[in-house]
Amino acid sequence: MCGVVGFSCNAPTHEHYDLLRRIMHESKIRGLHSFGLSYVNEGIRTHKAHNLDELQIPRATRIIFHNRYSTSGDYLNHNNNQPLANDKSALVFNGVIDMRTKEEMEEAYDVRLSCDNDGALLLELCNDNPQDMLAFTQEKNASFAGLVLSASNVIYAFRNTNRPLWRATFKGGLYFASTRDILMRAHEQLQPVELKPGMIYAD
Repeated sequence: MCGVVGFSCNAPTHEHYDLLRRIMHESKIRGLHSFGLSYVNEGIRTHKAHNLDELQIPRATRIIFHNRYSTSGDYLNHNNNQPLANDKSALVFNGVIDMRTKEEMEEAYDVRLSCDNDGALLLELCNDNPQDMLAFTQEKNASFAGLVLSASNVIYAFRNTNRPLWRATFKGGLYFASTRDILMRAHEQLQPVELKPGMIYAD
């Protein structure tokens, strides 16, 4: 089980970042073994930690966040933890794309993967294209709900029917979280809306 959180705001204030921190804190219920976030600052920047308090929220207009329990891949090796990133995009997701080992996936798809996390397949095979990523998860009948942050500073959010993903607005800011209750515990006045499966939301 994993938690994903996203944030988008063109003119963020301390109040926006405070709410983001609360949502990240509430997401801890979905995983305590590793935490990470990505943002854009002259390219994709990614920071990972084994304790949420070690992560500083950057003063950025788009941020994606992930937390996990150890389910596959050694979480002590941050290469296996999300966000997964390259020069063009960063990815966080909740779900399972392929249950095979890294070596088995490399042989099956004729690729070289940078880590044991099956999400690396999306970065290697889908040309950093969210539409292709969504199509791949549907074709493979994977369980998936995730966020992609492009180097052009756009967040793409999408899910299939096997995993939830919710969004809510607050004073001009947009927030994503894995479940409705995470958002509601962070701020009782939010009005979360579940993303429709098979659709891509861009902000």
